[in-house]
Amino acid sequence: MNVRRGGWTWFTDDPAVLEPWADSIGDLLAHPVKKNAVRSVCRAAGGTGGCFVKIERKPGFWNRLRNRFFSKAQSEYKSGRLLLECGIPCAEYLAWGRCGASSAVVSRALDGWISALKYWYTEARFDAGKKQRWLDVFFDLTFRFRENSLTHPDFHAGNVLLNPATNEHALIDTYGIRRKNRLDEQDIRDILSWLLPLRMDVPEDELIQRLDRRRILSQAAEPFFREMVRLNNVRLDRDWAKRRRQILSGNSKFSHTEGNREIRHSLWHEPVPLPEETELSIRELDMPTARTEWLESFRRQLRGEKLDAVPLIFEKNGAKARLFTLSGEKKSYFF
Repeated sequence: MNVRRGGWTWFTDDPAVLEPWADSIGDLLAHPVKKNAVRSVCRAAGGTGGCFVKIERKPGFWNRLRNRFFSKAQSEYKSGRLLLECGIPCAEYLAWGRCGASSAVVSRALDGWISALKYWYTEARFDAGKKQRWLDVFFDLTFRFRENSLTHPDFHAGNVLLNPATNEHALIDTYGIRRKNRLDEQDIRDILSWLLPLRMDVPEDELIQRLDRRRILSQAAEPFFREMVRLNNVRLDRDWAKRRRQILSGNSKFSHTEGNREIRHSLWHEPVPLPEETELSIRELDMPTARTEWLESFRRQLRGEKLDAVPLIFEKNGAKARLFTLSGEKKSYFF
């Protein structure tokens, strides 16, 4: 059914999930949990246990017209319902809505669950049992996508939540997932894209062996995996100018700015406490050299390379700069 609230039109099976927040979207937007230039994720009190409201705002006549006939929120809502029909665990989508050029999708909050990406870098990669369970989850999800002929344009570990206590898992951000008559090689590479970042912690031969044991590929795993790596590096090189601008902006998922310093984020792209500066090596360099080293560290990690040392702070002092680098740590949030 559709419901009009606060100037928005909402589509939901249960209007109670809109209580009491749907009349004051502006109040939600004033306190986002996460935000970028066009999208805000907000926590609301609707539904049992609360919910998350993801709001996308793209002003302009053409966006308003497009939203009238094709809503990204509606597409994500339908993708979530499709996953549940296929028996694939995902966040429970409760409603979607639109207002002019803005749209929103509502999903039930999963309190106590964490990003699978964060869990990998903080727990699973350091513990054989947790590592095995983590890999089982992702190989099982990939097999289910293959079995149901589902594509996923953005399948990475940050789009899966885990409950460490029960090993339950659920996909989030389901936009773009759809069913095809038959998956081609690119579709298979897409649903295996979560595998490539693991090369920093798991030898490639081990990943290939694990892939070979699963009923996902219709060909030998090694040449398929090597081609995945090659194509991924081609894509990263093609997109590097864009990534470079993001990193140097000092306000992206990679880092943030504090005064004259750019501070590196964790491998799961969140700010975390840094080690004491006495634990870091400090080098004074000319600005071009420091900038190059700073950028190169990100580029290599994006390519799945394991680094022995990682610059955590890029301090700018006119024509000079200082890099504060962490090295020799086996359990680090940065490499």
